[in-house]
Amino acid sequence: MTADNCRGNAVDESRRGDECLAEARYLLEGGFWNAAVSRAYYAAFHWAFALLMMKGLEPKTHRGVIQLLQLHYVETGAFSSTAAAALGELETYRELSDYNAKARFDEKRAAAEIQRAETFIASCRPLLR
Repeated sequence: MTADNCRGNAVDESRRGDECLAEARYLLEGGFWNAAVSRAYYAAFHWAFALLMMKGLEPKTHRGVIQLLQLHYVETGAFSSTAAAALGELETYRELSDYNAKARFDEKRAAAEIQRAETFIASCRPLLR
């Protein structure tokens, strides 16, 4: 993958992340709190993937994204461990939302997860410039 391809793919991923964040907010307003939690995770996920694409990395799993973010950004000091941990927490809630029929999130939790995604994304933006 060329540097231009890496950059272009990263921009596409970040745009997808922004779209997912807008979807999460829309779902929150509509009272679809489980779905809002799920979309909040995907917003952060796409931004994390964008950072990895900048380095020519294309993980194949969600767990791979988290592990490579840790290895290539946190351990190098480019990204805070607190911000990276937020992605793992978002993933946990997304898995509950998507795969546990008994999981029920309320408006407060959904809003908190959207805020967590927004904070994560804010940490990513300077690294994509």
